[in-house]
Amino acid sequence: VFQWEGKWWLADYKTNHLGPSPGDYASERLAAAMEDHHYFLQYHIYAAALHLYLGRRLKGYDYEKDFGGVFYLFLRGMGGRKAGPRGVFRDRPSRERTAAILDALGGPGRRGGES
Repeated sequence: VFQWEGKWWLADYKTNHLGPSPGDYASERLAAAMEDHHYFLQYHIYAAALHLYLGRRLKGYDYEKDFGGVFYLFLRGMGGRKAGPRGVFRDRPSRERTAAILDALGGPGRRGGES
């Protein structure tokens, strides 16, 4: 978890080997890896937990204003600035989905600065 430009973000580093070429870490390949390994579910649970935590810890916390999203960083595909955005998956679950995850887990889905 980190804060950048006034927002809270989640980052998860992955070392999955998706192939030997840079194209193996392009966005469409990352989406397939995210699905194959159930990382979508993982980051939705992480986002729900962070949302709940921030709602309890930060005065005036608001999901829309304060939560930036998630990054999944596939280290084998990242190659610096010249390489472009390869190896980086980014998303921002909706507030509604995050609340639904909390509800499904038996938590207070409407907490965390939401009204």
